Amino acid sequence: MDLISIGVTAQLIRRLNDAIGTTSLVVSHDVAQCMAISDCVVLLARRGRAVAQGAPAELMASVDPETRQFLRGEPDGPVRFHCPAPGLASDFGLTA
Repeated sequence: MDLISIGVTAQLIRRLNDAIGTTSLVVSHDVAQCMAISDCVVLLARRGRAVAQGAPAELMASVDPETRQFLRGEPDGPVRFHCPAPGLASDFGLTA
């Protein structure tokens, strides 16, 4: 979905939960929207391992390196993201 649709849908979920006193499970990579509409957040890692859970403010204030890396979208941290690849120069045949 585009950003407008995501925002509208997230607010509808929040309003519905508040209006009828229900709980919704939202699975998303959109950290900002999840934090804005959630009472409780669970961060899942590979193989379904729960990295952290709690109120959005608690998770945002976390000092846990894995939680911070995920919430801030940082490329460096305990979760490796870098893929070994040849340098750009070799793509253009500029290396000896």
